[in-house]
Amino acid sequence: MPSMKGPSLWLALAVVVGAAGCAAPVPPPKSQLEIREIQTRTFDTPDSKLVMKAMLNVLQDDGYVVRNAVVDLGLITAAKEIDLAPRRSEPIGGDIVGSRGVVVYGFQGPPLYRKTELQEFTGNVTEFGTQTRVRVNIQRKILDNRGGVLSVQAVDDAQFYQDFFARVDKSVYLQKERL
Repeated sequence: MPSMKGPSLWLALAVVVGAAGCAAPVPPPKSQLEIREIQTRTFDTPDSKLVMKAMLNVLQDDGYVVRNAVVDLGLITAAKEIDLAPRRSEPIGGDIVGSRGVVVYGFQGPPLYRKTELQEFTGNVTEFGTQTRVRVNIQRKILDNRGGVLSVQAVDDAQFYQDFFARVDKSVYLQKERL
């Protein structure tokens, strides 16, 4: 079997490095204007209370607990908790945050792991001539088993908001038709 020396070695190395360089580029972060566009929809009704009621219905259908709804301001805040804790008493490999437990009064507590995802929702409903404009945003917080915040991330996924607004649109229709 011939050995890989000289030009063959360099050619193989160049192919490997070139292939690694062809990986999909990371998209640049979205601008604030792009995020606002994703988070905003206009509905063909001047009845902002109807749209607000439709949003409340969608949020409740999605498992959110409405914390605040101020009709005069068109403000809705809601939150949803998702349990991420392992089903067994010990943490599962990928969910462990720290392998050492906390020592409290000589007792070493359990290791940290991802316990809860908290999705916080804020919506703004505004009359806009013969239409109603809605802007929503959602923030995800990951909490550990002791309530500490591990990460906070704004949701800027266009598909997520499209799906939400499609359900609101359907709910607006149902509200208009009194179904």
